[in-house]
Amino acid sequence: MPSSCLRTLLFSLPLCLSFSGALAVTVADCTSAAGCSCAPSPLTDDELSVTFGLDTPADTTGYVFVIFDGTGTWSQLSIEDIDITAGGDGSCAGQLQPEDGVWASSSKVNSVSCGSGTAMMQQILTGNLNREKPARVTWGGVFDGETFRKAWLAANPDPEASHPTWTRVSEIEVTSRDSLEGLTSSSRMVLLSPRSFRMDWDVEGRNEEGVCRWSVTSMVRKTGD
Repeated sequence: MPSSCLRTLLFSLPLCLSFSGALAVTVADCTSAAGCSCAPSPLTDDELSVTFGLDTPADTTGYVFVIFDGTGTWSQLSIEDIDITAGGDGSCAGQLQPEDGVWASSSKVNSVSCGSGTAMMQQILTGNLNREKPARVTWGGVFDGETFRKAWLAANPDPEASHPTWTRVSEIEVTSRDSLEGLTSSSRMVLLSPRSFRMDWDVEGRNEEGVCRWSVTSMVRKTGD
């Protein structure tokens, strides 16, 4: 959802984008001495690598993406061995659920296309990112976009905030669509571990100069209880 200040600035410029299809990669989220939870992720291998600042193996066949105490790595061990290494019984059981607590985001602009106004829009977007306050989120064991939106707005009030329509893709993935004042947006939230998720925003708008498009990716992490 663009903030009200960005909506205002947009109408001296403009915005669109779409997600690429994602391939299932097994992710093992592990905690020292407590074992792991394993689940297929809708993120591609490259998306997972970029999210955690890693290089992707040339061929990820047979690899598992492991998040161990919050640090990501690629492993050729079986999920059973990964779970045992982390102190589990080898079953890699347990549902991946977000933990209640204080969550903070770190965002970056992926792409901007606004014709002659591209450089200015890039500067506007970059200047308005990463200013939000962390939010206390009570998930209740369910990864839910509206739960996060309400908690985020409680910490960062915006009287012009929109109300997106959410769609549950799976227990660890939700998407949304929204339209307000000439803008359309779509988002995708993917739970990576009980303490982190990735959120991608694609936005499009139009003014007298034409169409403007941008995309933003946020890594959202639990930072405290």
